[in-house]
Amino acid sequence: MIKTIGTAYRREDFSMPDFIKYWVDVHAPISAAAPGMRGYVVSEVVRRTRGRLRSDAFVEQWFDDEAALENAMASSEIKVAWADVPNYAKTTGTFWVVKEHVLIPPPIPRKGLLRDA
Repeated sequence: MIKTIGTAYRREDFSMPDFIKYWVDVHAPISAAAPGMRGYVVSEVVRRTRGRLRSDAFVEQWFDDEAALENAMASSEIKVAWADVPNYAKTTGTFWVVKEHVLIPPPIPRKGLLRDA
C-alpha cells in the first residue's frame, strides 16, 4: 500500500467551514472517481502545536502500489479533479508519496462519507 499526503490551503474568499463544505460536497466526489483509489481522508487543521508549517487541511489518498498511483495520476478523472481545485483552494500545496508503518491502528469511528472500504 502506498499513499499520497498533501497540504491544502483555502482560497482567501472562503471561510474555513465553506472550504471544508465545498471539498466534502463537491470536490471529494470528483477526486474519489480516480481509478484505483483505496482510501481518501481530508483532515481539517484545528490548531498547530509545533513547527512552522501552516496548512488549512491535509489530504491523504491510498493506492495499492506505485503503479496504481501512476495510473490514477495519468487518468482523465484526476485531470478533472485538479481542474476543480482552484474553485475552492490555492494550488500551492505540497504533496508527498509515502509508505505507512502503522504502530497503533487508528480507530474507525464511522463509515466513509462517499463509500465504505
